[in-house]
Amino acid sequence: MQILDLESRLDQLASENRLLQEAKSRAEDSAQDAQYHNSRAVAEAVEARDNQLKAKEAELIQANSIVEGLRNEIVRLTKLNQDLTEANKNLAADTTQRYAQLQEESEHAQAQWQEAAKGLELLRHQHNTVTAGMEGIVRDEIANALKDKNAELQRLQEELDHAMAQIKALQAQLLTQKQGESFLVIRDEDYFDSACQKLCQHMQQWVVRFSKFSDTRACRLSSELHDEKIETRLDNALLDGSDVDMLLADRTKRRDVFMSLVMSMVWEYVFTRYLFGMDREQRQRLKSLEKILNETGPQRAVAQWRAITLTLLSKRESFLQQRALDTEAVVEEIFRTLSTLLPPPPQFERQLRQSLTNVMRLAVELSIEMRTQRAEYIMLPPLQPEYDTNGDLARKVYFNAELMNERSGDTTSNEDLQDRMAVVKIVLFPLVVKKGDDFGEGEEEIVVCPAQVLVAKPQGNKKVVRVLSGAMEMDPRRSTASVAMTDAMDSGSGMI
Repeated sequence: MQILDLESRLDQLASENRLLQEAKSRAEDSAQDAQYHNSRAVAEAVEARDNQLKAKEAELIQANSIVEGLRNEIVRLTKLNQDLTEANKNLAADTTQRYAQLQEESEHAQAQWQEAAKGLELLRHQHNTVTAGMEGIVRDEIANALKDKNAELQRLQEELDHAMAQIKALQAQLLTQKQGESFLVIRDEDYFDSACQKLCQHMQQWVVRFSKFSDTRACRLSSELHDEKIETRLDNALLDGSDVDMLLADRTKRRDVFMSLVMSMVWEYVFTRYLFGMDREQRQRLKSLEKILNETGPQRAVAQWRAITLTLLSKRESFLQQRALDTEAVVEEIFRTLSTLLPPPPQFERQLRQSLTNVMRLAVELSIEMRTQRAEYIMLPPLQPEYDTNGDLARKVYFNAELMNERSGDTTSNEDLQDRMAVVKIVLFPLVVKKGDDFGEGEEEIVVCPAQVLVAKPQGNKKVVRVLSGAMEMDPRRSTASVAMTDAMDSGSGMI
């Protein structure tokens, strides 16, 4: 009996031992799985950290490269500025020396003139004391002497006047050089007003010629186009909610739409550039440098630096070549856009392209002259209509006599249009303003050339809402009157 109990106990212990072995095996498997997962998570975390470190190192290398490039550019421009300053000093020294020489010559001529005057007075005294018997002979001798002395006096006076004129010219030149304008061509508001009016007139003449060559052809309507960009430009041309297709269908009124379209593209492609004709990389570098200088330096010095730098860069041969290429690209884009609306006769295409190129050169030269001044001359973006969510016109632009000029010639004065709150229909030429004084200081904005616009004909029972455009919030100094319409244009075109 005791043996049976022992056998039973032995079987029980064997069973418990098997259970313990199985539990041990399962525990070891769980431990191995946990260790594997932990090792894998650690490896993934290490790999992610290494990737982040590599990315940060790449960003750091790129930032160091950019900073190094800016430092090299600052060093180069600093050296260029020092060279220009040294050249200016040498020129001022030469001018001062020449001024002293002319001053000495003037004093010598003045002394000779005084001596001759004394001699003349002496001769007159001798003439009064001669005897009556010698009067005839002495009169002849004195007359000859007076004639010679008068001739000499006249010659000396002319030399003196010439020397004084040279002195004044050198004084003005010296003053100009001391102001640092040796490299600049400074223009005033009247010059840019006249230049803008000239550009507007030439562009209108070209648009009229482009349209007249196709007088017998109908213009394509906006609904017939498949160019979204041109459709958008046409939608933005009219400010009073009028149907642009109504104007395009009229062989005379379509010229106003063409003019607005062309000047909008000229503003976009020419007058928004930091300097037209400069490649993108150089523009970005100069803009970044100017931003840094504005943060650290005086406004007047930065304006002087910008004007001199852009003036010198605009004279480089590579710049002139790039400017010509960019001009041709703008001409091609404008001509393509208008040809999409109204294809010109093939025999006139070359003539129209050449005349448009000539007008675009005027626009490019004007934009460069505006950018190379110490004051900022800015052509503001053309006004655009505002629509609500239903596609209806939300606001209209009312005529402002201080900022606009009516071009049709059908009205008595700009002030009358403002008094009766005339609605602007279309902008033919954008507003041009001057920011700051002649030395580039200050934030005051004055009107240089008002926006050239056409107003809508009065229509009854039509709701209007006054517009508050940001471009119209400045305090203008003046407004320029309209240039009268010429007989060379069609009477119904609304153009000058």
